[in-house]
Amino acid sequence: MKIQKNWFLLLAVAVSAGVGAAVASAWRRRQYLDAHHDQHAADIKSWENEGGNLAPASATSMHP
Repeated sequence: MKIQKNWFLLLAVAVSAGVGAAVASAWRRRQYLDAHHDQHAADIKSWENEGGNLAPASATSMHP
């Protein structure tokens, strides 16, 4: 019975470490995406305020 308790404890520790790593990874990824989204939005706003516009679409004539 003692061996089964040791295996159960080892399994519980391993599962806890895995879950903790997954939660930490998801949390860090979310922080990274949020930070870069805010920076990207600020960069685009700055670029637009400098007069940066996309080139107009070229006009094509349609033949009837």
